[in-house]
Amino acid sequence: SRRLIQLRAARTLWHKDMNQFMDHVLRVNCDALTYDVFPWIIGRVRKGEKSSQPVSMGACQEFMPVVLRFLHSTREEHNHLALVMVQSLIERFHDQLSEISRQHFSSAQSLNLESLYMMLVKTVERVRSLTTAENAELKNEANTAMKLLESL
Repeated sequence: SRRLIQLRAARTLWHKDMNQFMDHVLRVNCDALTYDVFPWIIGRVRKGEKSSQPVSMGACQEFMPVVLRFLHSTREEHNHLALVMVQSLIERFHDQLSEISRQHFSSAQSLNLESLYMMLVKTVERVRSLTTAENAELKNEANTAMKLLESL
């Protein structure tokens, strides 16, 4: 099937070059493929610099429209992955994001950091709405993400 072919191509790039992998996922723009590889990306974000091929802040920033799309999806499994990604991004880049929050934007800060911060701000309203979800796991993930967003 087409999905399997796309997943195999993504897996090959995953092992070779993280930037090419992220470009491939964004270019294919297929929610099914994204759903399949989202846990891989979250794992690399969580590992941070300890990973053999860390996900750069720029790649994370470029992936945020996908995170927002999944966050606003009517599918709970998409919401869950997006919430975990928001948590992972804040945990990984917390110090830099907190600095931007306290000092506002300055020319010394990277555009990727500013853009990532602004994209995370865009998640607040939807994350807050998910804190009242009927699904207990989703509600718990939303509450955790909300606490992290409020810590910035």
